[in-house]
Order: sequence, then C-alpha cells, then structure tokens
Amino acid sequence: MRIRCFLATVSLLLPAAAFAQTITSSFQTTTPSGVVSVNIGRALCQPNRVIDFRVDYTPTGSPPTAGTDTVAFYITPDASTCSDTSKDPAGAANTVSQAQLGQFVINTSYLVSDLVAGLANGCNDTTKSAASPFTVFFCARRKTTSLTSGQTLLANSLQVNFALLPPKAPSVPTLVEGDQHLRASWTSNDSGDRTYDVFVVQRPAGVTTAPPTIDVGVVAPVDTGIQQTSVDVTNASGGAPLQDRQTYDLYVRSVDAYANASAPSGPGSGTPFLVEDFYRHYRSEGGHDNGGGGCSSGEAGFLAALAALAVLLGKRRRLVAPFLVALLCAAPAARAADWTGQNRPPRFLLIAFKVDRYDPQVDSEAGLVGRPYHDIFHGRAPARYQLEVDWQAAHPFGSLLLGVTGGFWQNYGHGLDTRTTPPTVSTDTTHLNIAPAGAVITYRFDEVADRVRWLPIIPYAQAGLMAALWSSYNGRGDVSTRPGSGRGSGWSYGYTTALGVALNLDAIDAGLAREAYIDMGIQRTAAFAEYGWTHLDDFRKGGSLILSDRAWRFGVSVEF
Repeated sequence: MRIRCFLATVSLLLPAAAFAQTITSSFQTTTPSGVVSVNIGRALCQPNRVIDFRVDYTPTGSPPTAGTDTVAFYITPDASTCSDTSKDPAGAANTVSQAQLGQFVINTSYLVSDLVAGLANGCNDTTKSAASPFTVFFCARRKTTSLTSGQTLLANSLQVNFALLPPKAPSVPTLVEGDQHLRASWTSNDSGDRTYDVFVVQRPAGVTTAPPTIDVGVVAPVDTGIQQTSVDVTNASGGAPLQDRQTYDLYVRSVDAYANASAPSGPGSGTPFLVEDFYRHYRSEGGHDNGGGGCSSGEAGFLAALAALAVLLGKRRRLVAPFLVALLCAAPAARAADWTGQNRPPRFLLIAFKVDRYDPQVDSEAGLVGRPYHDIFHGRAPARYQLEVDWQAAHPFGSLLLGVTGGFWQNYGHGLDTRTTPPTVSTDTTHLNIAPAGAVITYRFDEVADRVRWLPIIPYAQAGLMAALWSSYNGRGDVSTRPGSGRGSGWSYGYTTALGVALNLDAIDAGLAREAYIDMGIQRTAAFAEYGWTHLDDFRKGGSLILSDRAWRFGVSVEF
C-alpha cells in the first residue's frame, strides 16, 4: 500500500480585529492520528463568521499510473465516520475528483452557525461550559482507485471544540498606588481563564464613585492578553500617561481558550501620588547637582564613561603629564630572571577583576539639610565590580603599567511617600546606578617575586583619573526628573589612588604555572588586596554628586 499524506489547515476568515486561528494536522494511515484541535467561542456564532477548511494533498512515493483520486471532507459529531465509507452523510457532496494524480489543494467553507445548527449546544444554546465543550470533527478522507493497487483509504479528523458560555468575571482588582502608576492584582473566578484584558478609565472631576461597569465596545484595553493576575499600569485607556493626584478606575475581564470574554469586573480605584525617589529627595534636601548629563537610560554607562574620561583628559592636560612622562622615560623592557625555568619574553598585558563594598559619600556634600542618601538606602553598601586592563609599558626594576578601568554598581531602596508629614517609606522602589571608568598608572615591585620563589609578594601603588556616570531611577524604571530642578543622570569627575599587595599564585605549583604559560600564554596569576581612595567630587569645585569613597578591594589578575 502506498503511503499518502494530508495536511488539513483550518483558517477563520473574519473581519479585521476578529478572532482568527490557523492550525495544522497531518496523517499518513487509515487510522485517525495526530489530531490537533481548534477552539471556537461564542463570538463566532455571529452572522457571517466562517471557518475555511483547507486540505493540502501531496502523494509520497510514485503515484498510480491510472485511476482517480477522490477527497471527501465534511463535519460530523462522530470521528469514527471519517474512516467508514458506509457512514458517509448525505451531505458529503463536498467531494472533489482529481483525474491527474499529484499535489493539489482543496478548500471548503462552513458558517460557524451552520456547523452546529440543529445539534445540542449549538449557537442558540448557552448551557455548555468551557470545562466541557461541545465537539465536532472535520473529516478529510482520500480514496484512490488504480488498475494496479485497487482501492486505498486514508483518513483523519480534525477536532473542533465549541464553548459557548463566557467565563465568570475576575474579582475586583486591588490597587497599590505609586508615582504616575498603579499596580493592580486580582484573582480568577473561573477555571477556564486563559488571559486577561485590563481597562483604565480616568474618573471625571467632581465624581466621587466609580461606574459599576463600562462599555468595552467603547473603552479600549490598555493591556490585552496578559497571562498573569497582576500588572503595573502606567497609561489609561486611550494611551494618556497616568497623572498624580488624578483618580482612575480599573476593570479586568477574563478570556478563555475559546476567545469567550467575560463581563468586566467591578472597578478598583486608585490615585497616583508624588513619590520622592533618590534624586528628587536629594534635590529637596538641598543637593546642588542638577544632572541633565549622561544617557537617557543610564544603562550604557561604561562606554559613555570612557568617552567622558577622554574629554576629561583633554581638559586637564596638566594631570595627563605624569602618564606621558612615565611612558616616555620608562626603561626599555628587559628579560627578567625566571625561577620557573621557562624562556619567557617580557610580560606585556595584565587583566584584573576586583570587587569591593562601595558606599558613596553623597551625604557629605556641603549645604545638605539632611541625609538624602541614607534616607533612601539606609546604609546599604552593595558590591561594586571593576575590570582593569593594563599595558606593561616598561620593566625598570619592576613593572610600570598604563591602563584603563571600568565597573558597575547598583543600589536599591524605596522612595518616600510625600502624602504624610514627615514622609514615610512608599511601596515604589528607586535605584541608583554608578558606572566608573578611569585611566590609571601602576608601579608593581615584582623583581623579587620573579627571582625568588619562596617570596611571592608583589607590592604596588596606583594612581589615576576617574569619571563616573550616575543615574537615578524612579518606581516606573525611568530616569528621575524634578520639574524645574534637574534630571537624575550626570557625571562626577576626580582621581583615585591605591596601595596594594599581590600574591603570586604560581609559586604554589610551578608545574601548573608552566602548563598555563605553554597552553594559554599566561605568565603569572595572582590574588591581590588593595586599599583605595577615590575622590569623585569634581576636584572639590562643588555642584556635583559626591561619589567619593575609601574601601578595601580584593581580586585576581592574570599577566601575559
């Protein structure tokens, strides 16, 4: 028996914005298999709603040399009739003969109302629930008669489910008010809920109570098809951003797997209010940095900080001089004694990763009437991560390195509720991002560690110029603004110094150190600790966010 393959695709041909779905089912034997179902809701019982059934027929293997192909397809409540020719319904006139065997496509359309007309739970019956839908089958059957193979029957069915009773409305949503946004949550009242639509209506001035329901044909949803039972809303129906001190009513409706929509829930009401995030609070407490610089999002901080560093070096040429002098006056590189026994060239590159607890001294700014940084972040000092890349320019009885460093740090807190006196902690989060970058010069006294295995200690000193991009965010995740008083993203400039000591880890296992050099070119691996002083206060000119700190830093480095 030759094996044939049908592809049955169901499309719903509806007006614009109406429910539409396309599915595919394939079968290759006389036994129905691989059934894929399509779900139809009550909305498709409306006039002129049509299902278009399409059969793509492609024979596999060599077609018969003679005979005819017949494809019959129809709707039946009994899937067993699809492979039983004796049960062909009288309406099986949807039969197409194909005298020339080969690939072809057949289409037939049914009004949805006709599919279930006269049957229990049809379009005029709303007693069927989503948990127990009515089911019919679209049958596609191919019969072939040839001189050599006799008759072959290949059939399959496509399950079509109808659920004509809409789900129950969700519970009245609970709203948590924030700065120009509302966080809504609700519970489902129907096991058939699949997604939810959210409607937000601005309450007219002078109206004290919300309308019990809305006309969903007039009011557009602001969130459609969300699958979770909570959402953070920042816009009203129609697209206008939510405004502080304006009351809004929020409704939710559920949609089941059959595109049946419930009635809207009862209204949840809320009034957004002004929340002092970090930058707003800093300015209200007398902070002088009006921001306005940096990036719109602040997340591209590292690259932007490097660009700002180049500008800083250009503006402060007298500070660049030590770097240039060190580079020009450095002694030529010489091959150092090596206790590992390897014939190695001079080291030329160092890459270091370091981490510390960063606590910027924002509250040390002169003129502040309070402690805005502490009020928001309450003394938390999260980890700051930095990457340093140094070129080993020369080896004058040690190593002279010129390099760049960059990093990222983030601290989270909660804004202040300005509706109370004094302000209290709000549910809105606020966070501060800082991306430092700098150009550094380092002297490492590693001559002894190169020569004496049992003394793997490398002291070093470092100094450099720094720039840091800072960005403050409000509870909506946007860069903070304070009308008429600045924008929460800007730059702080300054310098850094550090004293540290590194431990040459190669001294622990010389054999492993040789393998690392031979396989990857790594000449030395070290762990280090340093104490650093960072002064990011625009060289004490004032008017900028003070991001200075001092802290122990720890890390690892590899040299090539």
